[in-house]
Amino acid sequence: MRIFAIPDIHGRLDLLNKLMEKLYVEQKLDLSVDKLIFLGDMVNRGSDSYGVIEFIKRLQELRPDNVIALAGNHEWMMIHYYIRGTNEDKDLWEWNGGLQTIKSYQMAGFNKPPEDHLRWLAFLPLKHEEPGFFFSHAPAPREAYRNIMNRGLPDFTPDELTWTYHTDERGVARDHGNGIIGYCGHIHALRQGKMEPRFYDHYVYLDSGCGCSPKAPLVAVECGTKNVVFAWP
Repeated sequence: MRIFAIPDIHGRLDLLNKLMEKLYVEQKLDLSVDKLIFLGDMVNRGSDSYGVIEFIKRLQELRPDNVIALAGNHEWMMIHYYIRGTNEDKDLWEWNGGLQTIKSYQMAGFNKPPEDHLRWLAFLPLKHEEPGFFFSHAPAPREAYRNIMNRGLPDFTPDELTWTYHTDERGVARDHGNGIIGYCGHIHALRQGKMEPRFYDHYVYLDSGCGCSPKAPLVAVECGTKNVVFAWP
């Protein structure tokens, strides 16, 4: 069994299709044996969030044991917008690419996301563990970087697993111990001129900026070998 992790897609169905073709053809991906883990932020910014959700949801329905999708902060913003609908939710959602998501559903013939999409998004898990690996959208923070009210808690809060950010990538990410490697998306390095994953001894940051720059690729990383598969625009 191999495990492939895919970070932030942000509505770029074109790059997801290209990446999946490379995984099937070049990497011989076999979802009866291999696992595929999507690390959240599937929606917003790009032109086809509807198509991305429909693709991943259907793939998971076909292979429920081997296709895992996690929630990111953009999925949470989307759910809050459609469930609570406060002015603050509306502003945060639209400012972070929600208007593009709304348009993608309208182009698909929906005034709003259908209930099966919203229900699927609302129940996405925040983390996933495999022997030797810990997956979440944002890096699970060390105790020193946790909110004072959260320190010492046995588990991470939803905000920690979807929103944690710090310029010190290596420092903020928890060392899970026992040789466990953490995998996350959420944080790209476009401002530093990088459009690729960053590898540390205890953590891998996969987000290459897909959906945040028209030049940025979508990537997948095979967790055992740390081999990177690129789908460039």
